Amino acid sequence: MVTVAGAALVAGGLAAPAAQAAASGTSAVTCGNAYWPHTNKDSGSGKVTKSGSAAVHTGPYGACTTVGYVSQGTTVQYDCYSVNDYGNRWTWIRDANGSSLGWIYGAYLDDGGATARC
Repeated sequence: MVTVAGAALVAGGLAAPAAQAAASGTSAVTCGNAYWPHTNKDSGSGKVTKSGSAAVHTGPYGACTTVGYVSQGTTVQYDCYSVNDYGNRWTWIRDANGSSLGWIYGAYLDDGGATARC
């Protein structure tokens, strides 16, 4: 088994995480880290719809470090959402055990993601 943020992950749920690294260097992108401090403002959940798997990032941008992948069909818990500088909506997710994972692009979730803003 692989662990991300201390949570045991099943092979069908998440793939091995990438090492955390610095942001891409572009000033428009603000990346955090896999342990971004916030409160859970949304009690919802949804399924990943992206074919294969969807990347989980340290910030609400595709250019932010990838910390793992969630397989298609996996149910994830929502904390909140953010809209980035490009107008794209991203949701902070947790695994089935409640362990914090990171940001996932809302278009990869069956219902678009969280309904409460971070």
